[in-house]
Amino acid sequence: MVEFGSGPVKETIDNTVFIIPGIIMALLFGFFSYKLVSSLLEKRRAKEEKKRLKQQRKEKETSHKPKKKK
Repeated sequence: MVEFGSGPVKETIDNTVFIIPGIIMALLFGFFSYKLVSSLLEKRRAKEEKKRLKQQRKEKETSHKPKKKK
């Protein structure tokens, strides 16, 4: 418990007043950190997928192109 004042009347505040907001702040921080990491990984995954599809398209075009006759 937290005690305020040194006078004859002592006022106390229960520790849950500090613990509950602390837990809420930790949960919010964890949630937004998770969303940020998830978003960054999804962007990286999409970029790699796009690069892979582009490479496959390029390979497909070069393998199916008929050779020109002179």
